[in-house]
Amino acid sequence: MTKQNHKTGILVAVMVISAIILRVLGKFDILIVPGGILRSLIYITLYIGWGISVSKRIIQVQVRLYLILVSCLMVFWFVIRSTNYFFTADAAIKRYLWYWYYLPILFIPLFSLFVAISIGKPANSKLSKTTLMLLYIPTTLCLLSVVTNDFHQLIFSFPAGDVWTNRSKTYAFGYNLVIGWEIICAFAAFIIMLIKCRHSKRKKYLPILPVAASIVYAIIYASGIKWMQIIAGDIAAAQCLLFTGILESCIQCGLISTNTGYKALFEAGSIGAQIVDTDRNTRYASSNAPELTADMMRSAESEAVKLDNNTLLKSSKIPGGHVLWQEDITDINAVLQKLEENRKMISESNDEEQENYKTKVKINTVREKNRLYDRLQSQTAHQIELLDQLLTQNEAESDPDRRRSLLAKAAVIGAYIKRRGNLMFIAEKTDVTDTAELSACLDESFANLELMGVECAIDIPGKNSIYTQDAIRVYDFFEEVTESAMVDLSFVWMKARDLEHSIIFYLQAESKVDLSALSKLADTFDYEEGVWRFSMRIGKVGEKA
Repeated sequence: MTKQNHKTGILVAVMVISAIILRVLGKFDILIVPGGILRSLIYITLYIGWGISVSKRIIQVQVRLYLILVSCLMVFWFVIRSTNYFFTADAAIKRYLWYWYYLPILFIPLFSLFVAISIGKPANSKLSKTTLMLLYIPTTLCLLSVVTNDFHQLIFSFPAGDVWTNRSKTYAFGYNLVIGWEIICAFAAFIIMLIKCRHSKRKKYLPILPVAASIVYAIIYASGIKWMQIIAGDIAAAQCLLFTGILESCIQCGLISTNTGYKALFEAGSIGAQIVDTDRNTRYASSNAPELTADMMRSAESEAVKLDNNTLLKSSKIPGGHVLWQEDITDINAVLQKLEENRKMISESNDEEQENYKTKVKINTVREKNRLYDRLQSQTAHQIELLDQLLTQNEAESDPDRRRSLLAKAAVIGAYIKRRGNLMFIAEKTDVTDTAELSACLDESFANLELMGVECAIDIPGKNSIYTQDAIRVYDFFEEVTESAMVDLSFVWMKARDLEHSIIFYLQAESKVDLSALSKLADTFDYEEGVWRFSMRIGKVGEKA
């Protein structure tokens, strides 16, 4: 029990004990009228407070409505009862006030039954119209038969010639039907709650206690024991307290869902988020949420707003308002900066190579460098051209999301150019490399594909010696697939199977682009449900594939 719940429980106990003391004093002719009025006010205050508490705590719409109606009926019962006892002398008015006692007597068990049936259902679920009609109709007929009793006397009958009062009445046959229906509704509500309390995750015993107390009270009250009549002889007060206790126990044990504690949890978070209503008034905010103007919130509803160089403000619509949160783009900015540096470096490198080629410097090291870079440029001319186009489009683009998409694609192309050059340099020195080098090339390409939102997976076994040209062939084929499908690529999966004399590389890619033209580059080819599957077999060094 939380500290707040503990304080509330003590306050309720004090109020109930005070009301019992006032009743006992009244039985001994002490403060009968003022004490009775004060006792009624205590109970009215208690049930109004409980109704307000329920309206704030309960998540399920229908359950909240029925519980509020129960609290309103309890308040109504005490108001008309106090009016009857302390403010009315006319016998006819007192009789009709007494008849209207049966509005809460009949409908409190009915609404409790509705609550019991609704327990465990979704927040916005509603009871079927058939269920409502089957229960509302007999309850309403019972109430109408009571309030119209003066015309038929089927519920209460009165002796001829006497004033019709509560004391002069006798019970007619219809009274048994009315009370029987009330007992059926109350008993059904209790049974359903007890059955469902087995599914509660905490304090399963809570609903059992007030139900047991109500049964014990009914037995003792029916026995007519004098001390019970003095202490708890007020059936209206006792029934209201017991019903409230049963319903509140269902709330406390978790059978009825509540939203308590969420505000404190949200405030304790460090996610930089806040929830605002439709008028853009902040309702909940985490501890590090920034101060936002209405204009900033409005702008974030259509597109992300840049709070500073490394922070974006985003918004999403929710029922009743919007949720706004901060997104750290420090890593993305670092990647963009690195890409820009790489672009400048490549551009400067190309200029330098062209200049060295024109001057035809006769130094062997420079000539070899020029030859290798020239060869790289020739083999990756298509990718260099594509990279230049992407970066040019990025510079002309104003939409931040589109710019990030272009730069992510540029990162994929740039990674290929870099790693393709490494493989080419290795091929100049040796005919043999290993799968670890090829795996490193693919890892970098996959890392950049993930910037585009592509799901990637790779599984290539450890160091197996393979021919460098075979490694280039596998990497070139991978690049052909990713470039061809880049516009709508969803996932790429690469796996190598280590056989005794060879290695089989399997490549799967999900894309709507037609990749069948690439089948001639692979050993096997298959397409199913949007997924393209290729395989390539290469031999190990010294082995025949």
